[in-house]
Amino acid sequence: MDKIYEDANEQHVRAFIIYKKANQTKAYADSTFETQLTTSELKNLFIKGAVIKLDSGDIVKPIKYAESSNIGSVAYIVPNGTTATSADIASLAAKADS
Repeated sequence: MDKIYEDANEQHVRAFIIYKKANQTKAYADSTFETQLTTSELKNLFIKGAVIKLDSGDIVKPIKYAESSNIGSVAYIVPNGTTATSADIASLAAKADS
């Protein structure tokens, strides 16, 4: 069994937030959209149960983490408004680790 440990600076953290900017699919670390998350940061946040704050203000949970060509991404579900039971799957991507 693999174990995931918290860092000392995470002792009283209740949640991590991944930010989404309107009309973009980048995963940001801050609400000013200045710092795009790296692949290792995004993976760490997903494992630790982060939430995504959409540009609409809605908060959703990522449902999947994947990597392709050293770029991490998380998928999430958003209602599409067509019917009460219909939704779309969207994703946010990190940048490659340097």
